[in-house]
Amino acid sequence: MPNVVFYYFPVKALGEAVRMLLAYGGQEFEDNRVPMEKWPEFKPSTPFGQMPVLEIDGKKYAQSMAIARYLGRKYGLVGKDIEEDFEIDQNVEFLNDIRAKAASVHYEADVVLKEKKHADFAANLYPTLLSKLDEIIKKNNGHLAVGKLTWADFVFAGLFDYLKMMLQTPDLEQKYPSFKQVVDNVLSNPKVKAYVAKAPETTFKRHIYMLISSKMPKTVFYYFPAKAMGEPVRLLLAYGGEEFEDKRVKMEDWPSVKPSMPFGQMPVLEIEGKKYAQSIAIARYLGHKHHLAGDCLEEALEIDQNVDYLNDLRNEASSVYYEQDEAIKAKKHEENVQAEYPNSLDKLDDIFKKNNGHLATGKLTWGDFVFAGVFDYLKVMLRMPDLEQRYPSFKQVIDNVYAVPTVKAYSDNAPKSEFNY
Repeated sequence: MPNVVFYYFPVKALGEAVRMLLAYGGQEFEDNRVPMEKWPEFKPSTPFGQMPVLEIDGKKYAQSMAIARYLGRKYGLVGKDIEEDFEIDQNVEFLNDIRAKAASVHYEADVVLKEKKHADFAANLYPTLLSKLDEIIKKNNGHLAVGKLTWADFVFAGLFDYLKMMLQTPDLEQKYPSFKQVVDNVLSNPKVKAYVAKAPETTFKRHIYMLISSKMPKTVFYYFPAKAMGEPVRLLLAYGGEEFEDKRVKMEDWPSVKPSMPFGQMPVLEIEGKKYAQSIAIARYLGHKHHLAGDCLEEALEIDQNVDYLNDLRNEASSVYYEQDEAIKAKKHEENVQAEYPNSLDKLDDIFKKNNGHLATGKLTWGDFVFAGVFDYLKVMLRMPDLEQRYPSFKQVIDNVYAVPTVKAYSDNAPKSEFNY
């Protein structure tokens, strides 16, 4: 038999149909459940930067529906002709439309908008779509298409728990008994039943945080309405799935806030009423908290070393940028452009290339979040708006950070900076 590996998160969602189809076909496979914190380093090895991925004898294939269709053909779970296959595809895509609409609400970051959209969909759209799905299944004797067991039923059964969660309808099978009939038809297969009985319990950090958020420490982050030294912390909080109050203190309000800060500076992270300062110290703390601090003391040292080197460059550039004497400022900037900046930026470029698009240790660490967070600020300090064009490796680091779904969701919905960095 071929050597088969299936890669997906430790959750059912879009992966379970494939696992059950492999079980149905009696195919031995390595069920590689990639933890969320390992995903950024694994992502570049996938065909499209997505999972699930099915690897057969070393070749990787992506797209959950394409994989399910392939396995359906391989195991005889298709129609008797191209018209029946057409019907299967049609009904699977209708199911996928329902899932996509529910997902657009479930993953909406704006809580007020999310509640409004859910109420609207629950009152109007969902009943129409689910009734049509119920009608299809009843017409097909407890199957999604062509009146018999096909790969489409595995897609439905595999998605069912995920669908219930996104629809916020835990009693969906009670409301539509035909839905349970499809699931039962799949799970009644002995090989599938044996797989399900032994399958590991699913987990998913984002969903766990949503469930326990009411018990999480109250976190407030204080900084100006800018990215600069505050954005690395915001990105790390987003990565960890932490709900936090993003308190952006306006410049005119700063004098009244300043005395309440540990060192009269920001950023400040407040956890259950206790305030902590210093941007790099906060980022390092969050790195340890969310397993982004290296696997040993030496890796932690490498991260600290490279972050400090980055900070040396930032400090040098900012000392020039904030110089009050225009003549001195122009002279210093020209000197740095000729000597200091090229040397430092080339060294950073070497570091990133050596570490496969990361600041240290060849994988995602809190150091990458520091770089990504301060990057716009650094470009302003250096007066190099095209910095990522000059050094493509810099953009690779940033892209690795913003590829994390929770970070991207934060970034897409974050308030616009009042400054140009």
